[in-house]
Order: sequence, then structure tokens, then C-alpha cells
Amino acid sequence: MKSGSRRLAVCAMSAAVGVVLMLLGSFMGLGMYMAPIFVGWCLMPIGRKYGVQYQMMLWLVIGLLSFLFVGDIEQNLMFIGFFGWYPIIRLKLQKLPRVPRLCLKLVLFNLVIVALEAIVLIFLVPEVMETWLAVLLLGMGNLTFLVYDYAFPVFDLLVERFLKRLFP
Repeated sequence: MKSGSRRLAVCAMSAAVGVVLMLLGSFMGLGMYMAPIFVGWCLMPIGRKYGVQYQMMLWLVIGLLSFLFVGDIEQNLMFIGFFGWYPIIRLKLQKLPRVPRLCLKLVLFNLVIVALEAIVLIFLVPEVMETWLAVLLLGMGNLTFLVYDYAFPVFDLLVERFLKRLFP
């Protein structure tokens, strides 16, 4: 199989797996954060093997297909808005010193999540949320993000080992 055909086949299968994971997340009710996180993690080997441009294209394809086939719009927004592209820029952020890197990551996460939730609350589900509850949820989201970012290298290593065994 030629190199271009192989890349296309691997990326197409990765897109299919990503959309299926997004669908499973919407069916199980756990998907708003978990499915986009897992799909974003699964894009890492594509970026490492074929380059960032393939990873970005796969992020856009999975995002578009998810909007077409997955009913949970908030979950789709989380993938398109943050968890799909964060693995791409995370490698660049890792080159910064530790404290500025952590601050920048948290600011980036909070800006995107607050904007996405504002879009959801204004346009999709216009309901009023108590301020203390919104602050509590944002705090829990930050804690979850820190655990996600800390677990990133571990999961990356596990995916790499799995793929080496699968495709020696």
C-alpha cells in the first residue's frame, strides 16, 4: 500500500473511531467531557506519526461529523472548542517554564469553557443558574482539567505502546 493511501486509511479509521466514541458518550450520558477528552487523546498518535496538519484535519473532520451524527450539541462544542485542539497546542505549551505554563493553560481553559457555556446557556438552554453553582462547577472543571493535563503523558505512553503492539 502506498504511503498516501495508508495515511488516508489510518486517518479515515481514526475519524470513524472518534465519531463512534462521541456517539457512545452521548448515549451513556457521561459524554459531555469524557468523550471529547478520549477522542482528543486518540488524536495524539496521528499527530506524532503523520504531523500536526493531519491531526488538525482529523480534529475538524471528527468535529463536523459529530455535529451531523451526534445529538449532544454541548459535547460537540466541548470537542470542537477545546478538547479536540488542546492536544495540538499542548506540545508547544510544554516548552514554557512550569509556572507560566500552568497559568496559561488554566487561563486558556477558563476562557474557552466560560465562552462555550455562555453560548449554550444563551442560545441552546436558556435557563438561569445560581452564581455560586456556576462558580462551583467552574472550580470542579478546573480541577478536572488539571488531572486531565497531568494524566496526558501517561495516556500518551499507553496509546503508543498499544499501537506498537498492534502494528509492530
